[in-house]
Amino acid sequence: MELLIYLILFLTVLIISSTVNKLLPFLPLPLVQILLGVLIGLFLPNGEFHLNTELFLALVIGPLLFREAEEADITAILKHWRIIIYLIFPVIFLSTLSLGGLAHFLWDSLPLAACLAVGAALGPTDLVAFASLSERFTFPKRVSNILKGEGLLNDASGLVAFQVALTAWTTGIFSLGQAGSSLAFSIVGGFAVGVVTAMFNRLLHTFLLSVRATDIASELLLELSLPLMTFFIAEEVHVSGIIAVVVAGILKASRFKKITLLEAQVDTVTDTVWHTVTFMLNGSVFVLLGIELEMIAEPILRSPLYNNLLLVASIFLLTLILFVIRFLMIYGFYALRTKRLKKKLHKYTKDMFLLTFSGVKGTVSIATILLIPTRLEQEYPLLLFLVAGVTLVSFLTGLLALPHLSEEQEENKDYLMHIAILNEVTMELERELEGNKNKLPLYAAIDNYHGRIENLILNQENKDAQEDWEALKLLILSIENDGLEQAYEEGKIGERGYRVYQRYLRNMEQGINRKIASRLTYYFLVSFRLVRFLVHELLTFGGTIRRLNDKEKQRLRALDYDQIAELYLANTEIIIESLENLKGVYKSSLISFMQDSRLRETAIIGSGAFVERVINRIKPTNIDEMLRGYYLERKVIFEYEEHKLITAKYAKKLRQNVNNLENYSLKEAANTLPYDMVELVRRK
Repeated sequence: MELLIYLILFLTVLIISSTVNKLLPFLPLPLVQILLGVLIGLFLPNGEFHLNTELFLALVIGPLLFREAEEADITAILKHWRIIIYLIFPVIFLSTLSLGGLAHFLWDSLPLAACLAVGAALGPTDLVAFASLSERFTFPKRVSNILKGEGLLNDASGLVAFQVALTAWTTGIFSLGQAGSSLAFSIVGGFAVGVVTAMFNRLLHTFLLSVRATDIASELLLELSLPLMTFFIAEEVHVSGIIAVVVAGILKASRFKKITLLEAQVDTVTDTVWHTVTFMLNGSVFVLLGIELEMIAEPILRSPLYNNLLLVASIFLLTLILFVIRFLMIYGFYALRTKRLKKKLHKYTKDMFLLTFSGVKGTVSIATILLIPTRLEQEYPLLLFLVAGVTLVSFLTGLLALPHLSEEQEENKDYLMHIAILNEVTMELERELEGNKNKLPLYAAIDNYHGRIENLILNQENKDAQEDWEALKLLILSIENDGLEQAYEEGKIGERGYRVYQRYLRNMEQGINRKIASRLTYYFLVSFRLVRFLVHELLTFGGTIRRLNDKEKQRLRALDYDQIAELYLANTEIIIESLENLKGVYKSSLISFMQDSRLRETAIIGSGAFVERVINRIKPTNIDEMLRGYYLERKVIFEYEEHKLITAKYAKKLRQNVNNLENYSLKEAANTLPYDMVELVRRK
């Protein structure tokens, strides 16, 4: 039960972090998750939480590295194999010695071998931490490939260096030859295990296909179990589990692509599942990092045995040396390379700084230092504090430095061609209305496309324009409300029509995206209305409910339809005039679009389907008309691509959108219960 509570807590924290990041995009998601982790750590009793390193590496880091390897462009990475090997071995080992020596100089009470263990834990770049940064910033392709190659493979050398330092610490024996052979055995053994498990996975997949005993679920489970099985076997034979899962991921992706229905379905489901799993695992990494930071730092900072000023100074000095050593080593590599190729060194200055400040640390560093025996961990808690502090400061340094060296990623908001395509589809569907006896399903399909166009237009605008749009919708709602109340008081609309129109306005009110404060006010008003309704029902002994049960009084008649239509026309005149007067205050294009939308809905009053289409919610039984729209959309996309109006890449993205919409529309298990209930009430 305790495990279930922790799981629910973790999922809640991930949802909160994602929400905060969407509302406050200037706050990086990893930083939000770290802060939430620290907050959780404050409420956990000391010693209540302890990161199980082996489980963490097997269940979190292993699958993440497997997926990174599976998606990596290995051919592009191998073009930079020289600098990747250089970063994996010489840079990590020199960083281990430098950081260990400085830690021993600052805290001579710590054994030198223990300080070298700190250096080994902080040596490797954390690929998970780098991946989280690369989502926010645009890196040159060559830099990104170098860092991915380094991150995929460097944990092995860092862990071996740590094990050697730990052995020297606990036994007092150090052998360079033994360390080298241990590193070679760990890497070669990990490579072999990765090859064997990947080949076994492929053979099993081939066998299941040959006997026609496979399906989407079994294919997905085969893939998800591969990194877990690979890491487990590698650790059991005492070789690098990290290398093993990376090799398994590369080989899993390195196969000829077969265009079959099963492969297509498996690929779609796998991408979706992995996207969710990766988000959860990445989030858990930073939440755990925050928890560990708090749990490690609090007792040390409160202890009278340590000088807090020296503690903080040590963390910043170690972080400084970490980046200085990395920069000097990278500078030396580029200096030799440019001299040999007779190129100018200053052309690579930006690359060198990017490679330097992208070498951030993450939870793997803390997990590594936690591999020391519990007795030593309790005897030297300062080791954990130094690693945790440098990990946090290095990550924050990367967040602060990289925006000045790279371009922050921005979503492409040029939707003009997409809007033009949807407009052409809409016009074609409107032409098909002529001569069509059952217009209602086609109207619903057209409305769907108008809704998509509206969303694209809003996404095209900046935040201020989007807020203006919501303000204009609130203005329209206010005009509609005043018009309804006045018409009801003057007897221009009956009680049946009044309630139907009121329901339409409530639906409109729910669709307005307010600011947080305004949204809270809205929820308060809704709650107040509900309480007022309940009090009214108690005082009148259920008067409203009795009226609702009177089927004859609730059934809309021809007169009600006419009254609703007349009220809508009257409100439309006031709305169009009010919007026209605001053209100098708000953006003219937004007002024109809103006026056109209103007039388009008003134009169908004579069709006889106005109330069902605009005021009420109709059951979405227009699958044939929607499929017709998707066919036309694909056709127009092809024509735009053929005439070079859009790129092949953009056309591919638009086709994927159409495929997703079509798959969703074709779902047979769509829940139409709300529409069925409304329809049942109308019939009775």
